[in-house]
This record gives sequence, structure tokens and C-alpha cells, in this order.
Amino acid sequence: MRSILGFALLSACCFAQAADPVYRWVDKEGVIHYGAQPPSKDAKPAALPEIQTYSSRGSSRPAPVLPQDAAATPAATIKQVRILSPVQDEVFRDAQGSVGVSVAVLPALPEGAGVIFYLDGLPKNAKPLPSTSTTLNGVERGEHSVVAAIVDASGRELIRSQPVTFHSKPPTVR
Repeated sequence: MRSILGFALLSACCFAQAADPVYRWVDKEGVIHYGAQPPSKDAKPAALPEIQTYSSRGSSRPAPVLPQDAAATPAATIKQVRILSPVQDEVFRDAQGSVGVSVAVLPALPEGAGVIFYLDGLPKNAKPLPSTSTTLNGVERGEHSVVAAIVDASGRELIRSQPVTFHSKPPTVR
């Protein structure tokens, strides 16, 4: 059945290509005209772009084939994860070295998925958190980077944020 449909579509395309050309010419007043019948030998076939069409019926393209585990995982639809806080080069002056981190996940974090927060490349939480925010405690003085990774229920990483650099400058006692 598909081969018959494919042949019919191919035949229709071939006949459409063999349609009469459209001609373009300029009259004595300099006005440009288009038509199926040339008024003189000076008329040249017009180079027109392909006609755009739209069908309100479903797409004739087959659905993309996803890997078995990706199709079964709703978390595979995550498009973006972005760190909202801290912002790039933000300075924290907390005496205990506490830094609040929050991320945006688009679309929302699906059921069963979690977030692993990394500080300077090392995971800060042993198990994925079901929340998109956490507090990093005991962050030492200096420059640090934070990254958030979204993982599915089996622990497989789905997507990772871009790193954000921040600075911890707790007060010093003299």
C-alpha cells in the first residue's frame, strides 16, 4: 500500500514539474508583468520560488524513531536546564560559606527525575534531589563553579547546565 502511495506522489511531482512555465516581461512603461502566454519573443520564463502549501491534516512524515529507553522516559523531553542563582561572578560573604543554588528546568522537572548539583566538578548530593534548589554549605573562600545535572530515575544523566562561576569571600576576623 505504501509503495502505491509513494508512486502516486512521485508521479504527481513529475507532472507538476512539467506544467506550463510562467513568463515575465516588462512593457513600454516599465511595468513588470507575469503570465502563462508571452506577448512577444522578448518574454523570458520567470524564475519563481517553489509554491508553499499547507495541509490541515496530520503530517505525512513518519514519527522519529527514538532509542527504546529515551521513548519510555518522559524526562527525555527536557530541553533546557539553566542555573538561576547564583548569577555569574556573584560574591557571597556568608561566614558559614552557605550558597543558595536554584535552577530552571524547561519543561518542568518530570516525575522520577532529579537534580545533582556539582561544586567545582564534584557532586554535592549523593542522591538526585527532587527539588530544583539547594544550599551548598561549607563553601571555602575563593572562586568556584556550580553545575546542575538532570538525571532520570535510573540515575542516567539527561542534560547538564552551563557552569556558573561565583566567589565566596566570608568575613575575616582580625
